[in-house]
Amino acid sequence: MKKLLLVVFLLFHIMSWSQDVSKDIAMGKEGLAMVEQQMGIYTFEALDTLLQRIGQNLVAQIEKPLFPYEFHLVDSPEPNAFALPGGKIFVTRGLLILPLSEDELAGVIGHEIIHSNNRHSIKQQNNSVWGTLIAIPGLIIGGIFQGPIGQAVASPFLMGNELLTSSYSRGHEKEADKYGIELAAKAGYDPHQLAKILDRLKGEAEYLTGEEEKKSYLASHPYTPKRIEAIEKNSEKYVPATTGFKLKENEFLPLFDELLLTENPDYGFISDSVFYHPKKLLRIDLHAGWDHAITPTTFGMASKKRDAIITLSVLPDTVNAKKFMERMEEAMKKEANVSPSKSEKMNWYGYNGQMLEFVSNSNQEKIKLQVFAIDYKGNEMIKLVALFKADAESSVAGLLENARVISQQELPKSEIEILHVVKASENESLADLIAREGAEEFTELIAIINDKKPD
Repeated sequence: MKKLLLVVFLLFHIMSWSQDVSKDIAMGKEGLAMVEQQMGIYTFEALDTLLQRIGQNLVAQIEKPLFPYEFHLVDSPEPNAFALPGGKIFVTRGLLILPLSEDELAGVIGHEIIHSNNRHSIKQQNNSVWGTLIAIPGLIIGGIFQGPIGQAVASPFLMGNELLTSSYSRGHEKEADKYGIELAAKAGYDPHQLAKILDRLKGEAEYLTGEEEKKSYLASHPYTPKRIEAIEKNSEKYVPATTGFKLKENEFLPLFDELLLTENPDYGFISDSVFYHPKKLLRIDLHAGWDHAITPTTFGMASKKRDAIITLSVLPDTVNAKKFMERMEEAMKKEANVSPSKSEKMNWYGYNGQMLEFVSNSNQEKIKLQVFAIDYKGNEMIKLVALFKADAESSVAGLLENARVISQQELPKSEIEILHVVKASENESLADLIAREGAEEFTELIAIINDKKPD
């Protein structure tokens, strides 16, 4: 079953201007770059305009916001909303199949704004991903390959969505719920609506995971039914402002038509145990039993034992392969005081490049780092990196040999799923509408996101 990230309402009530927020801003800038690299920013003009309008309307209700707020649509099919320090607020396209009204989406964004403005991530930093980014059991990053070098090699497995799911206290979640709905009401939204989207999310999560949510006193997030109950109770205190503009339901829902629901194939896709990059026309075979990760910039493979990691990236050719390798040598010398054990020029399917190999004896085990840099199609550079224990070398060599350039004709078709917003005819049942649209395989999910029961 594909991993589902719940709407982890992360990160910040209103603080004074006397606080030093330079750390928040620096971390937010770093985090935004990570999101862009590891998840991608999704371009969908109608929804981006909607997010900006709702977000800035909510921020305008804060007397003295700590930061200039930014709102981003993330290119991920997993339903999630999160905030990073310094006023960086994110909503995934996967979440956007859930709201049935502007009020519901405003409740989600208001929650995240409170997390940010109350600096919850800074207060919770010791428990967050920022201090444990490379804590993966069994990973072979060590010896000369620790620090930035090892992190760069393993990045597809270390960051991605894990960056966004750090643990926050129940107190912070309750605070963000309480003051987030107050913020929404001040902006003219119905504060009860956050409870509705949370309930819908709970149903979707249970459908996708096949597991019912269980109450646990050890859980970092409040139990959803209790959370909904508290939101409903607190919402009675607030009367939505009558000023401000918001879309009616028949204006709101059509904005989501044609929203991509699956992984974005532009970053690459898997077909018959082969990874294909449709934009760069590259392929590499997968090894049975290895994990893989696809990000906007990098494809990665890792053995189950984590004794071997391979990453493939195509980068803008700001420097050529020769210059890149010179800088790589300098960095290894400076950071690890090690020189290449092997340096070779190469020609790869008609493209010139270079290979460097570095060896480390870490904890009495020989570990190798091989870096291939290839000038590709005039304005790009392929970077292929392998980090492995010596006894995994044959497996790694076989995979590297299978990486190759392909033609457009060799590229298989990738299947995607698109959200369609349709209007039921008078007296048309849900089952009849689903049959009319040919979407029977999604009957249960369609019922959940429309607050209906399957017929």
